[in-house]
Amino acid sequence: MTISFSTELNGVIDTPFLCIPMTIDQEYNWLELELSFSKKGWFSILIWGPNGTLRNQCLYINEPKTIKISANADESTYGSVSGVIPAGKWKLEILCATHHSKPEYQISYRVGSEISSTLPHSTENWSTSPIPNGFELNLFDVKKKRQMTKKWLKGDFHTHTNESDGKMTAEKGMEQAKKMGLDFFVATDHNILPTKWLEDDLIVIPGIEITSSKGHFNAIGLTQWVDWRPNALDGGMETAEGMSRILREVKEAGAIASINHPMLKPWEWQYKSTLLTDFDIIEIWNDPTYKDNPEATEKAIKLWDTLWNDGHHMFAIGGSDSHLLPTESYEKNGPPSVIGDPATYVLADEYSAQGILKGVRQGKVYISRGPILDVIMNTNGKEITFGSNLTDVIAEEIYVSIVLDYCEVPKGSILKWIKDGEEIDRSEFENSSGQIHANFTFPKDETTWLRFEIRGENGELLSIANPIFRGNKTPKLKTWGDLLEAAGYGDFLKS
Repeated sequence: MTISFSTELNGVIDTPFLCIPMTIDQEYNWLELELSFSKKGWFSILIWGPNGTLRNQCLYINEPKTIKISANADESTYGSVSGVIPAGKWKLEILCATHHSKPEYQISYRVGSEISSTLPHSTENWSTSPIPNGFELNLFDVKKKRQMTKKWLKGDFHTHTNESDGKMTAEKGMEQAKKMGLDFFVATDHNILPTKWLEDDLIVIPGIEITSSKGHFNAIGLTQWVDWRPNALDGGMETAEGMSRILREVKEAGAIASINHPMLKPWEWQYKSTLLTDFDIIEIWNDPTYKDNPEATEKAIKLWDTLWNDGHHMFAIGGSDSHLLPTESYEKNGPPSVIGDPATYVLADEYSAQGILKGVRQGKVYISRGPILDVIMNTNGKEITFGSNLTDVIAEEIYVSIVLDYCEVPKGSILKWIKDGEEIDRSEFENSSGQIHANFTFPKDETTWLRFEIRGENGELLSIANPIFRGNKTPKLKTWGDLLEAAGYGDFLKS
């Protein structure tokens, strides 16, 4: 690699937002930076090219980081917008929440024109489109189809790599996803929208976890950068006004807004004024191997039931929130925390990102830590599935016939049927695989919903599915604060 010139920058961060100018004297094919800080912290790095185009995003925690932006996408790091390096005034922006400790920074950058011809991995570039104040994933093909070999697609909607605070590289993450039998996952690093991924038959969907000190949410299928920065005019993700604007822009860009681990302290959702309609879906089940998550999951399920009882037809997903190596655990001798645990299964019309996202929006989803399910539902001669709306079925009474095919269910586990938030029936799994039949009746004028969950012998959650429902009613609950109060968690944010 021939270097045309290199420069070192050193200093102290004593402000939450630091902007460091860089001058590029002529056009080059690549720009490489190495960054290190004297203290561990949460340093969001953004590199802006001339005319305010965003060319890189990354997160530094405690290890030296190398960033590369290249005309060759295979050379560029996962948060970089590939393309030539134009001459002009560049700037490196550092957002540091721990600036009070006054960490020292050391940054070196170099440029050149020679591009490497031997690279370890072939990648699928998603962006060649830096635009003023951001970039677009103009090359991501949401309609690209793979061969459909199964009815239910197994995936994960919440994952991390070492591009932010995860421990696995994108390459190792892909390997582990395959070991777990995943058909897809969403890349949701903290405040980083990926600009490329490895070429593979397994579908990777771009996303971002908007990560503030007052709550996190995933933008799933996002193809346009949104300005989450706290130094935005409205305070970005660190103010209620700014967060509402971010949620709105995410939805306007066609992505799915999913509230993450809403009851898991200290990462719970704290903006009481957030409109419930600002979210499309809710992550009710986050990494079950993390010690506080079983309780947080039960609270999230209670919130979810409260939403449905109030007339909000908000569907649910799960997310592993994987950060660790597959050999590591949050507890000594505990279970590993891995991608795909829990897994979210989606009934998709086609094996494509578009098909998966459509299935999620329609609620054709169940979440599982082991049980593999297939469900055949019929109502008055019409085949339905999870998420189905029976409001338009014309009959004095609606008869719902359900056949649940299952395998890999521990013997002694319990199948619970939940109607309008209350358990109405249960049965025990006498075998690890088999078939269960159930029948239910919905009166003509009843506004109601029905779902099921599978619990282990000790009550631990093994699987849960989205409801089928009938009727519409105008919700009374408007905000996140309203929901907490209605579910009996009015003091939750005070504790």
